[in-house]
Amino acid sequence: MVCSKCGEEMRMTEKDTSSGRDIREYACDSCGHTDWEVRGPALWQILSDDREEAKAEQALADARGVQLETAEPRRKQTNNL
Repeated sequence: MVCSKCGEEMRMTEKDTSSGRDIREYACDSCGHTDWEVRGPALWQILSDDREEAKAEQALADARGVQLETAEPRRKQTNNL
């Protein structure tokens, strides 16, 4: 991140993802200015949401008596002589 006060490159001083958002704090060594930015959802939040969605889909499929396809493709059996 570039300092909005002096234009020098800022140093990241803290990274916080505890809220589910990737929030980073920066400090400028030249002028002492500090700033922060929100870079979007935290990786752990994305993975957690994806896992919950997969569980919900599986529960719905189980309730309907359908088996969902796994992420791994099925291998074709070949006859090796």
